[in-house]
Amino acid sequence: MSRNLWEIKRLRLKPELIWSMALSSLRLRMGRTLLTLLTVSACCAFLLFLLTAPISDDPADRQMWGLMITLSLLVSVAGVLNTMLMSVTQRYREIGTIKCLGALDSFVLLSVMLESALLGLTGALLGIVGGLILSFGMGLLDAGAGVFAAAYWSGLGWKILVSAFVGLALTTLGAAFPAAVAARMPPVEAMRGEK
Repeated sequence: MSRNLWEIKRLRLKPELIWSMALSSLRLRMGRTLLTLLTVSACCAFLLFLLTAPISDDPADRQMWGLMITLSLLVSVAGVLNTMLMSVTQRYREIGTIKCLGALDSFVLLSVMLESALLGLTGALLGIVGGLILSFGMGLLDAGAGVFAAAYWSGLGWKILVSAFVGLALTTLGAAFPAAVAARMPPVEAMRGEK
């Protein structure tokens, strides 16, 4: 067996096939893809905005800041989980077909998780750009030319990495349960398109 091929029972699949399946699934379900991108982007943008906004030393303000971050993450997780659950549910027949051809549960799980990771990474990058624009724009309104002195720009690289990680984690964790359910479905049941 060649190193760049994966053998799955009777199927021999190239890693490029997994990429192309994930991308074609994203294209076919463009509405849900855009909804997930919007949710993840908004979450990452808001998170980056909060991380770069000046925070007072008042404990009540710090508590409110933490509460806003927590609520934005909870809403984003719920939105992404719902979107990924619907995306996997729509793919039951497709999953049943590839399982009938010999695909293992791990292949189904990998393809769904790869699709969600692509969504998360793209959404996080869009959110980071949006968050930087939002932070800079709000800083210009509040501090004028002294925007760089008023905002917490120190450690901006770490704040960007945290936002990117959150966006990626949102989609992959949101897709983990639906992907595991779909991977464990018997092929006949998946072919019927029911759960």
